[in-house]
Amino acid sequence: SVNETDIFHCTKIHELVINAFHEYFNALKKDLAAAQGKVSFTSDLWSDSNLCPFMALTAHWITKAD
Repeated sequence: SVNETDIFHCTKIHELVINAFHEYFNALKKDLAAAQGKVSFTSDLWSDSNLCPFMALTAHWITKAD
């Protein structure tokens, strides 16, 4: 059986998502700072059938081998 304490509260889930984003963003900044040469970006914008907008951004770069 599942107890009330077994289920994360929405604020805890929000905190976990935000913390994971910050960890990933900091790692990404380090990778981009260590990029050899240029960083290339591509983007795409679109909307769904309900006219909800979306944007995708992709970056490509070369790093030194570890």
